[in-house]
Amino acid sequence: MASLERQPLRRLLPYLGHYRGRYALGALCVLLAVGLRFAVPFFFGAAIDGLRSWQQSELAAADQAALESSVLLSVLAMLAAATLGALVRTSSRILILGNSRKAICDLRRDLFAQILLLPPSWYGRQATGQLMSRVVNDMQFVQSLLGPVFLYLTETTVLYLIGMAFIASVSPELLLYGLAPFPLFLWLARKQAQQIQVRSRQSQRRLGELGGKVDESLSGQKVIRSLAIESQDMRRFEDKAEEYRESLLSVAKSRALLQPLTVFLAGLSTFLVLVFGGPMVTRGEMSIGQFLQVSAYFFLIAAPTGTIGFVLSSLQRGTAALQRIGEVLDVKPSLQDRTGADKGDIVEPSISVRGLSIELEGLPEEGKDGTRRRILDQVHLEIPARSTVGIVGPTGAGKTMLLRCFARLLEVPDGQLFLGGKEIHQWSLASVRRATGFVPQETFLFSDSLAGNIALGDKTASRERIEAAARIAQLSADLSQLQDGLDTMLGERGVNLSGGQRQRSALARVVLLAPPILLLDDTLSAVDSATSEAILQGLQPLLRERTAVIVAHRLSTVRHADRIFVLDEGRVREQGSHEELLAQDDLYASLWRKQAEEEEEQEQHEEGPAS
Repeated sequence: MASLERQPLRRLLPYLGHYRGRYALGALCVLLAVGLRFAVPFFFGAAIDGLRSWQQSELAAADQAALESSVLLSVLAMLAAATLGALVRTSSRILILGNSRKAICDLRRDLFAQILLLPPSWYGRQATGQLMSRVVNDMQFVQSLLGPVFLYLTETTVLYLIGMAFIASVSPELLLYGLAPFPLFLWLARKQAQQIQVRSRQSQRRLGELGGKVDESLSGQKVIRSLAIESQDMRRFEDKAEEYRESLLSVAKSRALLQPLTVFLAGLSTFLVLVFGGPMVTRGEMSIGQFLQVSAYFFLIAAPTGTIGFVLSSLQRGTAALQRIGEVLDVKPSLQDRTGADKGDIVEPSISVRGLSIELEGLPEEGKDGTRRRILDQVHLEIPARSTVGIVGPTGAGKTMLLRCFARLLEVPDGQLFLGGKEIHQWSLASVRRATGFVPQETFLFSDSLAGNIALGDKTASRERIEAAARIAQLSADLSQLQDGLDTMLGERGVNLSGGQRQRSALARVVLLAPPILLLDDTLSAVDSATSEAILQGLQPLLRERTAVIVAHRLSTVRHADRIFVLDEGRVREQGSHEELLAQDDLYASLWRKQAEEEEEQEQHEEGPAS
């Protein structure tokens, strides 16, 4: 990985290798096209010398006819070389540029696959705008490396090599004169290219920040409007947009200096050839045809010199983009299958937790010893197969973290968590995910129909199954209020549904899959008590053959559970049935009385105006 950080272009080798045959054929076409381009002035020079010989000499009729035929053949060969060269040149672009698009699709797919494998803790340290910038904008710069940069670099290199060979065959002295300015050009171009890379990386980072600001504002539009801070948010957006504009101007200035530099030095090279080549013709050291050949060769070399500026600047921008992409690709996913992991189904849905302790980065330290606070600390609990348990406790007790461990959305230490009688690492990730249906409190719906969101985990689900899942989740009554029922298209993140409707839609999604283990993280927090009770009643037939772990803030949600675990500061403080916990008169009983009082006060408040 260290070598890739120092030489990021090496990262592209596998993607070029997938299409090496077509790239090689494209490079061969470039070689042939360049050779044919140099053949044009070669035949042109031969025709000019033939015409001068024909005009200045008194030749016999037979010799004159042979000379005319030679000139005519040179002209025809020149036309054929020009025509064939154009066709081959077009083919080279189709092969190289076309395959660059295929290669960048492969790289984009690998990047997106890597993003999907990274743990939630990694996402917490990343800005959405920066990730979007890597997947979209940085890829465009890398595609330039695989396409235009590869094409022009190959073409320019071949042009110089063949051109210098042709010029040296006519006049080695003129070759040295023409190449005299190039060392200075290469030194200046290298300095400028380094500056472009630094500024391009900064520009791409600014673009990511701008994208992140747009995403943040769109996601928080309700908050912005409710606080009437539109003008403040607009100023923050304008600041980000101005920073991005300035970074773009900085890159443009560097590129603008490089382009005229290449054109000037190319012109200087041609000027030196004319200055020193003219006297050589007058001294008889070369013919006019040869001089025209050399001049044309230098013109062919000078013509792509202007593209060197584009190649160098694009190379630096692409390298900077590739480094940013590499920062994501080089992250090692913390959740991976162990060697020999069982890929089968978990038939016996039991859960056993044996001293589970979890520490997370970013939590405040505890005490002077510098140790991090454990969000789960020596948790022990047993959940038999096909039982329903509740997990309750104050905010920050570790309830959600425990469910994430069960679904293996978080890595856990060896020997502390068992599913189906086997240590969780002995199962593949796919096996664990098939066996668990996790419904987080913060639900997410995609821009699709409501039916499509419910059937997200099983696109082959029949209409009847989707309707049955919606009915269990108590969505049936809401469908009549939606314009197209289950076929209603949802806005981004389900913005056109209420919080309770979004939660019930997410619940219906898992009900449809009916996995052996249901993990419900305060899934009913946004619905009223009556609806919550109806949903739990509707789930009973499903839960009889499945294990259910229900995290709840509203204790009445889990009062009928087979067993209730009370978490406090990352530890199991109490456990038992609802009646047993009330009899213990500890934390659970205190929370129950507090919630009962709050509900009574709310009922009195609602009845007050009526009385």
